[in-house]
Amino acid sequence: MKTLLLIALLAATQESDLVKAANAAKASRSGAKPAKVITNADVKKAKSKLKESGATASAGPATPAKAAAPLNGDQRYKDRHAAIDRVTASEKKVADLERSLDEIEQSFYAANDPNYRDDVIQKRFTQTKRQLEDARQELADARDALAVLNK
Repeated sequence: MKTLLLIALLAATQESDLVKAANAAKASRSGAKPAKVITNADVKKAKSKLKESGATASAGPATPAKAAAPLNGDQRYKDRHAAIDRVTASEKKVADLERSLDEIEQSFYAANDPNYRDDVIQKRFTQTKRQLEDARQELADARDALAVLNK
């Protein structure tokens, strides 16, 4: 029993290479300089290198006023989340229409009455396909708008 206690005490006093490396890293970090906190006074003292200028004729084609005006942080945040919601809703709409189109196609092949297939199901299929194309275009537009906001 005493030997077991002695071995455990000896093992506890010896440091492994990993412990030594961790202690060395901790010691080297404690000597590093703390990060500088920028205050409002520092900002007021700083000289800005940015210049505001109006749009020039050589800047290219005229853009809408909304795109030309920079957005503040809150408005940009709201616009980005609205765009994300629009993309999500468009993706759901496309998925629902694709599922509906598949169901209509299956019902076309399952129907025994050729008149019903040609009159009712074919018209629903054409209408749903047109809606799906519109929804895919809407999704592409929503993704483009989101990409512009993420820049």
